[in-house]
Amino acid sequence: MPFSRTLAPGAVCLAIAALLLPTGATAASTTAQLRVVNTTGTTLADQSQVTGDVSIKTDPGATCFGPPGGSGNTVNVPGPSALGIVKDASDTNAALRPLSITDQFSFGLGICGIGGSAFNQGDSAFWYLKVNHVGAQVGGDQLPIKANDEVLWYLSPGFPPPSELQLVAPPVAQSGKPFTVRVSAFSDSGQKSPVAGALVTGAQSPTGADGTTAVTLTQGVALQALHGADIPSNKEIVCVVSAPKGCSTSLQHKIVGTKGRDRIRGTKSPDSVKARAGDDKINTRGGLTDAVNCGRGKDIAKLGATDTAVHCEKVIRP
Repeated sequence: MPFSRTLAPGAVCLAIAALLLPTGATAASTTAQLRVVNTTGTTLADQSQVTGDVSIKTDPGATCFGPPGGSGNTVNVPGPSALGIVKDASDTNAALRPLSITDQFSFGLGICGIGGSAFNQGDSAFWYLKVNHVGAQVGGDQLPIKANDEVLWYLSPGFPPPSELQLVAPPVAQSGKPFTVRVSAFSDSGQKSPVAGALVTGAQSPTGADGTTAVTLTQGVALQALHGADIPSNKEIVCVVSAPKGCSTSLQHKIVGTKGRDRIRGTKSPDSVKARAGDDKINTRGGLTDAVNCGRGKDIAKLGATDTAVHCEKVIRP
C-alpha cells in the first residue's frame, strides 16, 4: 500500500502523496505497461505508454480528502513516474479523463478520480497503486518507473485491497485446438500464488488448483480472468491461425507515444502504434502484423514484412 495509508483511517489513507517537485527537471522518456481498473471491474486502460516529464492541472473540485480541493494551478512532475504515465495516457485515451488531482497538501499531490471514477470524502474507497505487482509505499509522482514496468491503478472499494490477478497465455493459438492459460494472484507485498476457480474468457471450466485451464478458440480474442472480488486480470491478446506463420485476428495492443521525441518498440502481439508528434524512432519487427501511425515529425520506422505504416518519413523493411 502507499505510505499515505498511515496518515489517517478511511479515505485519508487514499492520498497518493507526492512531493511538489521543482520545475525544469528533465528525464528521458520510457515505455511501460499501464492498466487502470475501476471498482466495477471496468478496464479504463490496458496499453503500453511512453512517458516522461509531465504537467498536471490540479482540480478545485478534487475534495475527496475534504475542502478546499486543488488550487487549479499546474504542477510539474518529473518522470517517468507512476502518476505521470496516467497523465500521458489520458492525452489520447478519453476513458482516463478527467483526472481529478489535488495539491491541497503541503507534502504533495492526492488523486481523487480517474476518468470519472472517483471517491468522496468519508468513503472507504481509494486509488490503489501497484508497480510490478507490489503495492506502492510512496505516492505515484514520487515513484519512478523503468522500461517495461507494469503499473496498475485500481479504485479499491476499501482496505485492505483485493489481490491482483495476472493471466498468462500464448500470443498465437491454432484454431479449434485447446491451449493452456495460467492465472495467478499477487498480494499487496507481491507474493504470487495460483488461483483456483477463476473464470477465463473462452474456457469451458474454471482454473484448477494449479491455476490453469484450457481454452479453445476459433477467432482471435482478448482473454481476461475474473475471480470474485479480486482485481480483474490484464487482457491478453491471442491470435488464432491455421498455420504458425499467419494471424487472422484484427485485435491490436495499443502503444502510444508523446508529443516529444520517442523511442518505441513493438511487442509480440499485433500492435497499434500511435507515435504522435516528435522525431520518433519506431521498431515493430519480431512480432505479429502491426499498424503504425508515426504522426507529426521526422520519423523513422523499422517495420516487419507485413506491417503497415502511415505518416512515416522513412520506412525500413527487412
